Order: sequence, then C-alpha cells, then structure tokens
Amino acid sequence: MTTMKRALIAALLPVTIGAAAAPAVAAADPQPVTPFVPGINEDPVLLAAWQRWEAKGIDDYLITVRLSCFCPPTDAVRTVIRNDTTRRVTKGDRELSARRGYSVDEMYTMIRSASAEADRVEVDYTRRGIPKTITIDPIENAIDEETYYSVSVTRLD
Repeated sequence: MTTMKRALIAALLPVTIGAAAAPAVAAADPQPVTPFVPGINEDPVLLAAWQRWEAKGIDDYLITVRLSCFCPPTDAVRTVIRNDTTRRVTKGDRELSARRGYSVDEMYTMIRSASAEADRVEVDYTRRGIPKTITIDPIENAIDEETYYSVSVTRLD
C-alpha cells in the first residue's frame, strides 16, 4: 500500500465511520412554530377561523397535510407539534427536516399569501377553525395548475 493510499484511508476512515454511525436523516431539530399574526385588514372568515383555533389552546398535536395536484401522487407530510415547537416531520417512512413540516399557524399564513396572489382560493374550515381543505387556483382560466391540500389535526396528550 502506498503512502498516499494510507493517508487517504486515514483521512476518510473517521468520516466513513461517523457516517455509518449517524442515522440516514437526523431527527428533526426542534424548531419553534412561526405564529400567525392577523393583519389589520385580515379576511374576516380567516380571522374567525384562527380565533376559534386559538380559543382551543391546543399546543400539542399531529397535523397531516396531503398535497394533490396534476402531478405524481406523493405521501402526506405528518408533523408533530409539542408546545408550539415542531418535534418530528415524516413523509411516508422518511424523516424530514423540521423546516419541511406544517403547523396550523403556517396553514393560515399560506392561505393569506395564496389569497393575495391567486385568482381563486377556497377553504373549508372545521368547527375548531382548522382548514380542512384548501383549493388554490393561481390562474383561473389556466388548466391543471390548481393545488389542493387536505388537512387533519389530531390532538396529542
């Protein structure tokens, strides 16, 4: 074995061992949920839904968001929120970064942004104010560019 080969193995061995010991995707680092803050001219329906959600005081929940569009189907994103902090995000059997998850507050923010930019946004809310289904049509007369979200929330103990 040449000196160069020994040096290369010595340099790469700790990296290789460290990579083998580490999980394929590190568990999501806890990340605080970005709170939804109503604006002065907020859509009254969105505001009322958010107020119903806030009144429940739910800080620990599992939110499952399934995206549908005119594209290949994908698994739903499941996000565990504890004390207003993203604790775990999965999509199918893969663990994702906490930044790739959803929270109820972030869904309200997404609805607000889409309403300001898209030609049509339709939202059905549950009694608790959770957006159950969201339809976003960026260009009303264009074909096949709509996106649909189905959302479910389960309270955690």
